[in-house]
Amino acid sequence: MDNRQVIISALRKYEVSNNRKSLGIVIFTICLHLILLTMSAFSYTIHPWLPALFWIPIGILFCRFFVLEHDAGHYSLFTKRSYNRISCAILGFFSTLTSPLWNYVHDTHHGMLGNLSIRNDNPEMWTMTVNEYKSASKGKRRMYRFVRSKFMRLGVTPFLWIIAPRIPFPQLGAKIVLAILIQDLIYGTILYFLILNHLFFAFVVVFLVPLYLFNVTASIFFYLQHQFEDTSWETDKDWDLYNASIHGSSHLVVGKVMGWVSGNVGCHHIHHLNVKIPSYNLYAATEDANQYIDIEPIYLKDMFVHFNSTLWDEDMKKLISFKSFQNTYER
Repeated sequence: MDNRQVIISALRKYEVSNNRKSLGIVIFTICLHLILLTMSAFSYTIHPWLPALFWIPIGILFCRFFVLEHDAGHYSLFTKRSYNRISCAILGFFSTLTSPLWNYVHDTHHGMLGNLSIRNDNPEMWTMTVNEYKSASKGKRRMYRFVRSKFMRLGVTPFLWIIAPRIPFPQLGAKIVLAILIQDLIYGTILYFLILNHLFFAFVVVFLVPLYLFNVTASIFFYLQHQFEDTSWETDKDWDLYNASIHGSSHLVVGKVMGWVSGNVGCHHIHHLNVKIPSYNLYAATEDANQYIDIEPIYLKDMFVHFNSTLWDEDMKKLISFKSFQNTYER
């Protein structure tokens, strides 16, 4: 039995969803979220900026909603598909990302990870090869550099993630469009009454700022999951899901606190190998599987170094920076 089969077999024992545990986590997260929102709203009546005390705790709970929705979307939160679907719909309301949309985008990502030939169909970050960048027009180069900039990643992208899921693009299909419209109607009704009662600023400082902070965190994690120097990209003829999962996904070391906040999503290589492992089993599964995997972890503290990994060099088989490109190819 080769390492591939050893690892796949070792991971199966972690495909254990605990309904009681999962239900307890969901209920606790919803109740704590509502309590903190209420406390933040009450603090606003004392002083308009007092809700700042609650931004990080509420932002953390947005992370937890998203983690749980992610698990439910993979049918790993509960043992029954119906339980997962119901929880996905509820959690999607609290995370503000309707579950049919998220599941569609995320399932597409899982099926096409690291495949150069079908990048345009994969909802990942725009990645160009060195040869593509060489032949690109000046305007396209500028656009690409902006999209891959730290300002875009930390400033613009989190804002877009608040707006984009509210747009019912027809090409997404009737089911997803309907789900978005229903969610928009609920949110719109709530927002209408808040504006009617001159509470829009309260809505911003109590709800939108923590949501934005969550999106900043998510934006960083999404980048580091697949965009790092020694990641893997292959053309269709050389691509396979196992190698894309192991070498095209990172083991991001973030510490125990951020591991809990993010649902151990830093163990991303193992998640891509086996999506049926619930987040609360993912760390143990990673400890087990990493005995057989020869990969180097990356660290959250080095995120700005990894943000410079921007162009896929097909000859060197790694992501390089714009500076490296200039030094190597434009002298």
